[in-house]
Amino acid sequence: MDYRKLAIVGEVGAGKTMMVSTLSEISPIKTEAKSSIDIGKEYTTVGIDYGRISLSEDTALGLYGVPGQERYSFLWEIVNNNLWGLLIMIKFGGTPDYENLEKLLSFFAPKDNETTCVIAITHCESADEQDLEALSLEVQLMLQSHQIVAPILNVDPRDRDSAITVLHILNAINNQT
Repeated sequence: MDYRKLAIVGEVGAGKTMMVSTLSEISPIKTEAKSSIDIGKEYTTVGIDYGRISLSEDTALGLYGVPGQERYSFLWEIVNNNLWGLLIMIKFGGTPDYENLEKLLSFFAPKDNETTCVIAITHCESADEQDLEALSLEVQLMLQSHQIVAPILNVDPRDRDSAITVLHILNAINNQT
């Protein structure tokens, strides 16, 4: 059995735990705890969420949901080797945490590590198209500053078809290289 790893990172509330839960064929391991500060939601991930999905009869993909806050960078180190893919999730609405995105791009260094990267914008079901385009443009400029070429998708991590689309795109890109 060939085993591959997908790191799922991003800002608080972007949907990382939900993405792992939606995609996983096994009962996912979740590491959520009640937040001691106001982060806009009651629970937050404090470790590595883990799930698994079969890509084919002989290939499994480990889904590693990792908190995006820099204080959890020790967890980033655990998953950031031999990645099949990197999914960076950005929550639409309010002001995106560009500083955090910059740190994630620098740390995971998809260009240097030759890791396929996809950006997923979440919570955008009722977003204005112009606002989404503006966010995508800003993210694209950040990617360019790191010499990273990556698709930017609108994704609903609660919806299996939407989540699976991300895997199809990662797989298609990986099969081109």
